[in-house]
Amino acid sequence: MACIRLKENCEFNGESTYRHVNTHLPNYARPRFIRIKSAIELTATFKYRKVQLVEEGFNPAVIKDRLYFLDDKENLYVQMTQDTYNSVKNHVFKL
Repeated sequence: MACIRLKENCEFNGESTYRHVNTHLPNYARPRFIRIKSAIELTATFKYRKVQLVEEGFNPAVIKDRLYFLDDKENLYVQMTQDTYNSVKNHVFKL
């Protein structure tokens, strides 16, 4: 998962993000999930706070931020839904 903050007045584009990731990253390094946050929290030593992000995982019922999923069949990042989450958890949709 990658957690990012967009520039002001910018929108997330799943298609162009997929093209960029597909072009510049090997398959094993491509983020399966992208989480959009309004602010990235830092520690006192200016490191990113990752523990809470890891604990929350990718469940859209828990996460209030926008969350996108890498759909290789559609060749784009699509918004994560509860149905997609359930399919992944039940091994219907394989990562």
